[in-house]
Amino acid sequence: MAFVFKPAIYKNAALYELPRPVTSLRLRDGWDFERFKVPLASGESLVGHSRQGVAITLAGAIAFQAGTLKTSEEQMFEELEDLRDAFSVTSSDEKYEFFLYHDATSGVYRKLQNCTTVKFEFDLSDENQLVYSAEIFADDPDILTSAPGT
Repeated sequence: MAFVFKPAIYKNAALYELPRPVTSLRLRDGWDFERFKVPLASGESLVGHSRQGVAITLAGAIAFQAGTLKTSEEQMFEELEDLRDAFSVTSSDEKYEFFLYHDATSGVYRKLQNCTTVKFEFDLSDENQLVYSAEIFADDPDILTSAPGT
């Protein structure tokens, strides 16, 4: 059973692996609650906990994509355009699955679903390595173990 770190987007029946290296990938969970304080009494109470969606932040560089080396500035820029298209969401119908881990050979997956891109930023100032960062929001806080599209 292989546990392979391969961040990817599954949208429109296609799996797109994020260009590598992915230098940072962070998930932030949060909870809603009500806070109560009784005047003249010590302490407080938190009640009504409910889980929020998951905020995902990531950063990477374009050197490899799906095992293929991108050596020229033009190849890196073309890959950047593909990445930009993969992150693009123009309606709720285009929400995607975001994979943290996936290995089709062994059937091991970890993903979040109902994801949308909040921000996508890229830096073109270094012709030897184009870098990018993104913020993603997953409506559903559960990390699922199912294959793409299921």
